[in-house]
Amino acid sequence: MKGKLFIISTPIGNLKDITLRGIETLKSVDYIACEDTRVTLKLLNRYKIKKRLISYHSGNEEKVRKEIIEILKSGKNVGLVSDAGTPCISDPGELIVKDAIENGIDIEVIPGPSAIITSLVISGLKTTPFIFLGFFPRKKREVLDLIDKYFYIGATLIFYESPHRILETLSFFKDTFPERRGAVVKELTKIFEKVYRGKIKELYSEIEKSEIKGEYVILIEGGEKSEWEKDLEILESMNLTKEEIIKFMTKKYKGIKNIIKRKLYEEKNFNK
Repeated sequence: MKGKLFIISTPIGNLKDITLRGIETLKSVDYIACEDTRVTLKLLNRYKIKKRLISYHSGNEEKVRKEIIEILKSGKNVGLVSDAGTPCISDPGELIVKDAIENGIDIEVIPGPSAIITSLVISGLKTTPFIFLGFFPRKKREVLDLIDKYFYIGATLIFYESPHRILETLSFFKDTFPERRGAVVKELTKIFEKVYRGKIKELYSEIEKSEIKGEYVILIEGGEKSEWEKDLEILESMNLTKEEIIKFMTKKYKGIKNIIKRKLYEEKNFNK
């Protein structure tokens, strides 16, 4: 008989934020697959739990995934946790779930804390619809594609960001969408939890003055496609030249100037 894979949510900061069922499940499984054994041990030691740990992260996922599936096939139960929050969200745990399903292994979820939902409800922004987009991309092409696809559909957007890149990412948003409302949340559920709310340009100034520490969640209100299309209609009614329109639009919306240029040439039949 095959074992069962348990997806167990763990605290995102405060170690008291684990469910009773989560503790019971951690105590009952044969193995616990985790990202960083040091982080998981802090939680296990707090609740006097001793289990065999399997280190599973992006650096060894291919090899260790196969080992975990073999353990499950042998009849042992495995608990899957992440360093914080609900597993499989922006971590390689989702691949274990996929493999487990393909191998006919039963899966049970032990719900609990999530940085995404916690940040959303405290942000003051619209909670439906919302889209979680993981970590903000680094490559320019990926950034432009993401903006074109998600930033004008009226949904609140949520990103994770590291302390090393928080100012760089907020600087881009400040230059591109300075007037949109947003929120930045750091150190969720910890002693030094902090929530910054306001326009994107204001958030950048606040974070720049603060101590850059811990993991961040960035939330940005949704926008409508008409933000720049209305500007374009006004400019076209003024009988400006093609060059004048492009100069104005790409200066005001410089973070997405390539998207705007493409739209202008393709949809407005401008000649290069």
